[in-house]
Amino acid sequence: MWSLVIPVKRLSEAKTRLAPVPPERRRGLALAFVRDCVTAALATPQVGQVLVVTADPEAARRLSALGARIAPEPGSDASSSAAQRLNAAISFGAGRSLSQRPDLRVGALTGDLPALRPADLAEVLARAAAIPGRSFVPDAAGTGTTLLLGALDGGLDPRFGPDSRTGHARSGALEWSDAGPSLRQDVDTLADLEAALRWGVGAHTAHEIGLGLMQGTVRSFDPETRGGTVLLDDGTELPYDAAAFDAGGLRLARIGQRVALRADEGGRITALTLATLPLPQ
Repeated sequence: MWSLVIPVKRLSEAKTRLAPVPPERRRGLALAFVRDCVTAALATPQVGQVLVVTADPEAARRLSALGARIAPEPGSDASSSAAQRLNAAISFGAGRSLSQRPDLRVGALTGDLPALRPADLAEVLARAAAIPGRSFVPDAAGTGTTLLLGALDGGLDPRFGPDSRTGHARSGALEWSDAGPSLRQDVDTLADLEAALRWGVGAHTAHEIGLGLMQGTVRSFDPETRGGTVLLDDGTELPYDAAAFDAGGLRLARIGQRVALRADEGGRITALTLATLPLPQ
């Protein structure tokens, strides 16, 4: 089992490369990305804990509500580079995790993976658990790192920052270059976000962007209550009630049927209909 440390910088400073998106919009997107990332990580069977290291009060509150543990980020030298501060936050979180949960191997996951699927994360975690050393997953661009997994003895040695793929490879960490695409598709630029949208983002990012484009598969349906659950493409299972079912104009739902849906900020489905039909406004 694993404890995954996710560093989250202050939202006001996050995702500056998404310009020309306005700052407040970037703040909302950054929070949505990490909320979807935490949701997917917590839904992964091999993950026993998600520990978020942050100095941002809103991020701490929202991510704690999802089930993540929060470690306040310690202060750092103002002269330190962004990469140094990031690696220091990860090392701090790893140390906290190892002291509190020594039964869990520790890893570091970036929080900008809005399309993350639990199945992709689970596959890598299972492979990494079978080796004693460190390993990592490169990002889709081929220069960065999205996941670093520590050694059996607790060693993590994070080297995030510019060209972290090379840094982690040179440090002796084994590279999982064939990891699933949702685990590699981090979002720094608008082009990255477009790529993540093609894979299918989680409910929080879809809501923040204002999409009615989330899709999933009917997992259950009760014709008497007209409620049930939908399994989203990112592996999240969400319930729907009669009001959401009626809002889409459906009369019946079949198990395995593809549906399009809209969800509110809390992940509650407010409308769903057949994937081939437009959602009501």
